[in-house]
Amino acid sequence: MKIIRDKFKHKVWLIAITFLLLFTFAVSAQDSAVDKQLPQEPQQDENYTKADAFQDVMFLLQNYYVEDVKFETLIEGAIDGMLNKVDRYSYFMSPSEYEEMQQEYEGHYGGIGIVITMRDNKLTIVSPIKNTPGERAGLRSGDIITAIDGQETAEMSQMKAVDLMRGEEGTDVTLTIDRGDEDPFEVKITREDIEVPYVETEMKTDEIGYISLAQFIENVGTKVETAVTDLKEQGARGIILDLRNNPGGLLNEAVNVSSVFLEEGVVVSVRQKDETERILKVNQDINSNTEIPLIILINKGSASASEIVSGAIKDYDRGKLIGTTTFGKGVVQSVVPLKDGSAVSLTTARYYTPDGNYIHEKGIKPDVKVELDIEAAQEDGSDNQLERAIDEMENMIFVREFQDKKAAGE
Repeated sequence: MKIIRDKFKHKVWLIAITFLLLFTFAVSAQDSAVDKQLPQEPQQDENYTKADAFQDVMFLLQNYYVEDVKFETLIEGAIDGMLNKVDRYSYFMSPSEYEEMQQEYEGHYGGIGIVITMRDNKLTIVSPIKNTPGERAGLRSGDIITAIDGQETAEMSQMKAVDLMRGEEGTDVTLTIDRGDEDPFEVKITREDIEVPYVETEMKTDEIGYISLAQFIENVGTKVETAVTDLKEQGARGIILDLRNNPGGLLNEAVNVSSVFLEEGVVVSVRQKDETERILKVNQDINSNTEIPLIILINKGSASASEIVSGAIKDYDRGKLIGTTTFGKGVVQSVVPLKDGSAVSLTTARYYTPDGNYIHEKGIKPDVKVELDIEAAQEDGSDNQLERAIDEMENMIFVREFQDKKAAGE
């Protein structure tokens, strides 16, 4: 019986091997038939350029790709690829994406309320916007979004990610978050109609005025100017300007906000490819308040225009920075509309603080480092960074009062 069983097993193996060889030959024959349809390997040409290669790849995609591909899709992909290749801040926007970006600067769109960027080729949250679903869901600056509704973001463009996260009010989106110090986890967030209150004010004590600036959109400079005047009329003898989780915005508005607290001088210098340097100075049309004590709250979510203001205040020793090191975005983007309604966001310059510091990938360090107590903030809404700023401002007001009395001989 054992001999018969061994012969049977040997026969089965022979049949299996024979079938495998026949299958492999059939597949190879089919591949060979397809290969014969493709252009054969050409002779190498030393005059063959990347532009020639681009044309050849376009030809192959249009004629041999397994499905029909629209010519416009290939061109948009090529443009997007070119921009993504140079840096993570340059990208292509379709007409609909460009329209969405314009709506965002108007302060009104449907989504979850977070600002994102590409850092080390990873989709990274710059900051959640205050009082939005993203902030309430506990998203933090530095969180990496690895998937959106199950779609991995590893090869996804920034604009595609924005498009997936936006949507009608009341609908849900699920983000997979990598926070580094723990296992990746999912967060389900319900979209809302996001209307950002860009400038908010409050008297924190009888003598301390507080201004929260969410983003540098058009006219925020004059709004901050008005806010300081209003707070002073209410008795403010010191100002706390909160730029935490402010991702930036318009360069000229960063100059205008700085001009509220500086009397004169360079706010920022912008250097372009050809070494052309554009010096942006204090806007003399802004009514400055150069004497009132100033504290700026910053954190990892403070980027771009926020860093321009913080850098100017720090370099002129005009006020005190409290919080944690800023994001570190020291490059300037220009949005260039194209004739078909699409647009390109292109990195066109680097910016430097008044002392000539290039803060890209480094950020601006605070004068007083205070880490936010996240657990306490989630439990009872307390804000130890703001509390420290209030304590520091009370000391600054006391010192200023003492100096004024001494100067007056009292």
